Amino acid sequence: MRVLLDENFPAPRGFDPADLDAHLDVTTLVDHDPALVGNRTPDWYLYLVAHEAGFDALVTRDWHQSAQTEEMWVITRTDLSVITWKKPQDDPVVEWAQILAYMPQLRGLREKCGPSVFFLPAPSLEERHHVLRTADRLGELASEQGRAKQELMNEARANAVEWLDERDLVPKHAQTLGL
Repeated sequence: MRVLLDENFPAPRGFDPADLDAHLDVTTLVDHDPALVGNRTPDWYLYLVAHEAGFDALVTRDWHQSAQTEEMWVITRTDLSVITWKKPQDDPVVEWAQILAYMPQLRGLREKCGPSVFFLPAPSLEERHHVLRTADRLGELASEQGRAKQELMNEARANAVEWLDERDLVPKHAQTLGL
């Protein structure tokens, strides 16, 4: 998938997304056409240029483009998609991680839906949905097995110590494990 990065999208030096996804070809707007950078070029014109250059998608932090008539009209005349966020992260690591993680799905959706605006979800780690407290989980495991939590913990400790002892590793890890 050929992707053009909008001028404000991060492109860290030395980072080549193709190293992680061989099907991804990324070009920055400044590398593609420096004359389009910094002179208030309308977004719809960037879409037109990207389409005519054979790009499949433009990545931008500016989700507001989806609310602009000219931008949406030009996209309907092209094979170009836009990848953005309704809640931009302003964190290059998060943004690139999401692009790379969602790229297989983006390719599939692009094939299925055609030119579209794809909104990547805001990453979140909500405590009630995404956090598993290990001490609580040990209690759940004990309950599932019809055993006392302390009994289960003692067994786990004995198994770990036995494994370490067989390899003469107890002294190395004794402090961490409270042995």
